[in-house]
Amino acid sequence: MQQIYAHTKTYPQSDTRLPESEWQTLEAHLNAVSRIARAAAEEFGAGELARAAGLLHDIGKATTVFQARLRGKADRADHKTEGGRQAIERYGKAWGKLLAYIICGHHGGLPDDISIDGKDGLQEMLKRTSDALLSDVPELPAKVTPLKMTTSQTETHQAFYVTMLIRMVFSALVDADYLDTEAFMDEQSAAQRQPFPELSIYRELFTPKLRELQNYPQDNPVNIARRSVLNACLGAAEHERGFFKLTVPTGGGKTLSSLAFALKHTEKHDMKRIIYAIPFTSITEQNANVFRKIFGDELVLEHHSNVGDNTAEHYRHRLASENWDAPLIVTTNVQLFESLFAAKPSKARKIHNLANSVIILDEAQTLPDSLLLPTIAALKSLVADFGATVVFCTATQPSIEPKWLDNMQVREITADTNTLFSALSRVQITNLGAISDDALAERLRTHTQTLCVVNTRGHARKLFELLGNDSSAYHLSAAMCPQHRSSVLAEIKARLQMGRRCVVVSTQLIEAGVDIDFPCVYRAAAGIDSIAQAAGRCNREGKLKLGEVLVFTPESGLPKGWFQRMASLGEEVMKLYPNPLLPEAVEKFFDLRYGLDSELDAKQILRKIVDGTQSFSFPFREIESDYKLIENKTIGIIISYDEKCRAILREAEASRFPMKYLRKLQRYSVSIYNYEFKALQDRGCVLEIASGMYVLNEANMADFYDEKIGLISNADFSELII
Repeated sequence: MQQIYAHTKTYPQSDTRLPESEWQTLEAHLNAVSRIARAAAEEFGAGELARAAGLLHDIGKATTVFQARLRGKADRADHKTEGGRQAIERYGKAWGKLLAYIICGHHGGLPDDISIDGKDGLQEMLKRTSDALLSDVPELPAKVTPLKMTTSQTETHQAFYVTMLIRMVFSALVDADYLDTEAFMDEQSAAQRQPFPELSIYRELFTPKLRELQNYPQDNPVNIARRSVLNACLGAAEHERGFFKLTVPTGGGKTLSSLAFALKHTEKHDMKRIIYAIPFTSITEQNANVFRKIFGDELVLEHHSNVGDNTAEHYRHRLASENWDAPLIVTTNVQLFESLFAAKPSKARKIHNLANSVIILDEAQTLPDSLLLPTIAALKSLVADFGATVVFCTATQPSIEPKWLDNMQVREITADTNTLFSALSRVQITNLGAISDDALAERLRTHTQTLCVVNTRGHARKLFELLGNDSSAYHLSAAMCPQHRSSVLAEIKARLQMGRRCVVVSTQLIEAGVDIDFPCVYRAAAGIDSIAQAAGRCNREGKLKLGEVLVFTPESGLPKGWFQRMASLGEEVMKLYPNPLLPEAVEKFFDLRYGLDSELDAKQILRKIVDGTQSFSFPFREIESDYKLIENKTIGIIISYDEKCRAILREAEASRFPMKYLRKLQRYSVSIYNYEFKALQDRGCVLEIASGMYVLNEANMADFYDEKIGLISNADFSELII
């Protein structure tokens, strides 16, 4: 009987195949994948389910047509469907169908049960004919029912658990398949996957920093409050796994205190990793740098869109970011939550490593309202079914309704949040009401140092222009590429530190974790969470008894829809509470904001899951399309801002694969709407150097990219937010 293979192999840097004796046998591949997947899924009690998936996932390769394809004698061969059919035959229409989703999706992604186009749904796949198998199906587990089933009595959670279990086992299978295939076909990459140290090493490295924090002089209210927060975190870490919230004002030391909680909590419960999820890339980078100073560069895995090049020092981290196989991960909400709802294998590959982990959600108030209920459902399943602990960490704590968590307790880590906030109070908030742009500009001129935060790029540009030719005035918005903004921010910080005059007009991007300190901040009317973020840039270092935060309504009003609604709720809360930054005021704001449950699952993701549970009919690809934290309605234009950018562009244009340079170029990109893109394109200002890769023509730089404002177009910027 002929030998049956899973993978061929070529000579290094060649398309010539090695002799068949050097190919990987199908038996070796199935056994290795089943072993790796089983070990991963044992973390959440689904080891036998994952083992069965591993043994069946490539069984369709044991056919004449696929073996001919390996020898270059056939163009295509479906090797996924047979494993799905075998799973249903062996394990029935319940567990078998769950396995069929996983097996049939392990290359192209989890399918919908019935696809819209009638071609790629699970049911359509399972109807396809295939060649007879050349070998017997491997010996499979007798049962695949997970040891730990959900104990929830609610219909929504039971339904969500089924889809989450599919996703977690799918993740374990995909990761195992990638790892074993890589080990055979790319030994160099496989060798780079050296394991990170255990979390116990991180605890040892953190001990000196912990002692420093515990022994810091208690000579002012800020240091006393920070010690209180740290001790509360260390005490709370002794509790059982579950949901926690850490409600701490700006400057309260929540980053290191939450790390202290996580390190101690993982030790108590023998948990595997700590994941910091952060909404903004700037804060992600900031926190990662804080952790690197404690643990060193190699022990902190930072994963987001701005990270990753192919240099040797980053290669190991790039590989680890594929599956989050590291003890300490700093990432973005987009990476975390979109992966939890992903159908694509490359995105879903990491999520099995969320089991048995501490997940800290920094700036938790930024969870999008329209996706809040499915997001909470995912977190609830991670905690209830997969052994995770979740910490909502913020100065403006969102109001999570007990019913959304099936009445699971959310434990507050700090005992008396109102006292803590009062002790760390650094600002006084005043509502100025409506004010004209001219009057606002005149007020800004009277300050030596002040910051004005507005809601749109158009308003920021107009106010900046009203300040006239003032060398001490600065503009910040996302009309400027990130590298440009960084340069301007460095100049602003230098002026502030030297006590020189500095007037800044910015969109709310400056609120996203930018470490900057003004004695006075103006803020266009907004929700209490946004006002609190602006207040975090005022008297940040506590140099004044109280800084001033002045809230105003622009003469042109507010952008329609979301901004108007949030500003209206913010005004209502400010009328009720003299200090709208206290936790009770913030809670009132979120109670009003979350008042209509129907708006918290705008795409009806939970309904689609519940409706499909009885027959295990789930629209995985549709859900992936529905769950987007950032609606991608813009186009990125690369700005050749400096020589480094121009050098990267030259490399990209000379390369056969220019798209691989996109990550390096993200710090030089500005996002604009389609109509603005068309306006620039019609003027010949945009060059397409690769499919979908656009660069502002250097010949037009002087006319369309201003050194103070950034990208200029004749189209209206007023509705562009940051």
